[in-house]
Amino acid sequence: MSHDFFEFLAVRAGEQWFAVDVQAAVEIRGPETFNRARGEGRPTLTVRDEALTVVDLRRLSGLSAFASACPAMLLVQASAEVLALAVDEVGEIESVPRERVRAVNPLGFVFCSQSIAMPESGEIPLIDPMLLIAA
Repeated sequence: MSHDFFEFLAVRAGEQWFAVDVQAAVEIRGPETFNRARGEGRPTLTVRDEALTVVDLRRLSGLSAFASACPAMLLVQASAEVLALAVDEVGEIESVPRERVRAVNPLGFVFCSQSIAMPESGEIPLIDPMLLIAA
């Protein structure tokens, strides 16, 4: 795969698809049940004896949040931390010419700073894992 291409994993919340750079994707997991947040904290998922912060992509994108389980999950590397991204579906790995990755965020999601122009489906927001920590 040449460096002129950008590979991403598609993830879905509700009807909306998002992209995650494959370089940041750690592991695709199936349905997961996670521990409810205590107080103001975020829910966590224990993976190999490590408590990972669960980031709810439904809640972040303005939909009703997952209660304590999700149909699919993607572990995402955000700097030194691994986040458990709760989603409705993890799709395929896709490859696009790098010039399709644009520094625009037309849908205004605060956890995205770029988007990918797709000929058949318009713009797919590209998730910035570092922005997930703050979102």
